[in-house]
Amino acid sequence: MGKKLKAPPGLDYQPVTGEVEHVSFGVAQAGGDTALTAENFIGKRAFPVMKPKDLSLPWPNPTCHKLDVQLPHGASDELWDPQRLAQAYDRQCFSAIRDLVVIVTLRFPEVDEGRMRLHEAWHLGWSFGANLVQEHSVAVVAAMHVPARAAKPGFPHIHLMIPARQLLPSGFGKFAQPLATDHGRALVEKAWVAWREAADVSR
Repeated sequence: MGKKLKAPPGLDYQPVTGEVEHVSFGVAQAGGDTALTAENFIGKRAFPVMKPKDLSLPWPNPTCHKLDVQLPHGASDELWDPQRLAQAYDRQCFSAIRDLVVIVTLRFPEVDEGRMRLHEAWHLGWSFGANLVQEHSVAVVAAMHVPARAAKPGFPHIHLMIPARQLLPSGFGKFAQPLATDHGRALVEKAWVAWREAADVSR
């Protein structure tokens, strides 16, 4: 199992170390010094620049490169919106549940190296998110960032943000274990390596 590190300044979750390069993993939790919610956590990544001052108000058009929600079979269409999904999770936590959102970040240096286009990276990460939906009965919010377009350093990357409980037709259910634990890092790494190999991402 990977080691959980203390969150560095500016990061709102404790990252879990692993072996696969260009992958980050962690579980955002409520409590601590900040009143973190799923809505704030997902909203922060929907707006990498020009973030609204109050993320509890209706969100304007996101400023990330791409944003999409994937839902398991039978989930309500009302949750096919990132803010409504996050708000529903927060409501159903009843201020008592700590585990909020699993975050998997996939970085694509191949784009800046000229070996992959942005749309190819998006499809690869998005389809991997769809596989997580099927395998774990969870919802996934995918947000793609292209830091260079905002004059910032960093490779293009996709945040897969997963509310930490399974999503059923009746609402959020039990925790998505082992995905929503520190053991989820190794699980995700193994699945991501296999997914890339199956897609023949070798050029």
